[in-house]
Amino acid sequence: MSLWHNAGFMGRLTAYIFSRFRQWEHPAQVGMALALALLLVTLAVAAVGPANLRQPALIGAFGLLFAAQIIFMWANRHLVTPFTRAQRAYLAEDFATARQILETLDTAGQANVRALTLLGNTYRQLGLLGESEDALTKALNFDPADPFPRYGFGRTLLVKGLYADAAEAIARALADGAPPVVRIDLAEALYRQGRESEARPILQTDRVIVQEPYRLLLVDYLLYRMGAGEPPAAAVVRDGLPFWQDQARRFQHTPYGQALLDDVRQMQALLEEK
Repeated sequence: MSLWHNAGFMGRLTAYIFSRFRQWEHPAQVGMALALALLLVTLAVAAVGPANLRQPALIGAFGLLFAAQIIFMWANRHLVTPFTRAQRAYLAEDFATARQILETLDTAGQANVRALTLLGNTYRQLGLLGESEDALTKALNFDPADPFPRYGFGRTLLVKGLYADAAEAIARALADGAPPVVRIDLAEALYRQGRESEARPILQTDRVIVQEPYRLLLVDYLLYRMGAGEPPAAAVVRDGLPFWQDQARRFQHTPYGQALLDDVRQMQALLEEK
């Protein structure tokens, strides 16, 4: 079984190399052809050549394999998958570009779970919450146990103001293996629906794992609002506030966005008092 699996993998890898080979620059094509030709010769010598040449031939084969890898990486230095381009656009907050790339993949039937998850998150950032829900549902239909579309689905429900449903989705994402920091999102969903007794211990326990400035501000602010902590430090507010200001503007047409607007005003007031 393993032999057939490995043979199939090598066949797919070979097909991939040859499909890309035609797109390479001419020097890379020549270099790879020479490296492979010499590799075949050295392997033949290592297998059936004179005994005194087999060891040097084997060492040469390893060197040629390394050279072929270098040529392959250099030749493909400009090749970036559509998903990677969409990811980079998303991280740069160029959501329109990310949407265009991912929608093209989806229309062509080439969108996998990761692409559909990113598309759903992109829609949410653009305020297209219905489309976000649809894309993330489609991703979950591919793999219901994948925690990342489940978490994205929960975030979209949270932004829509469906806090109980959001808490349920985020809790399931955590059960399916989402990173522990996602518990902060669960606590926020619980807080938004008035379940402070459940949100408070999560925030108190998990504050130590928070690294992002915006998450740290949220944790300290919510604990303060629940009477379980001091007001956030001025530095914490300054570092984390721009994110929440942006979120409040982006989702101001939703119940969540309206709640955030009030929170942002409270955060700004805390900063002015310090």
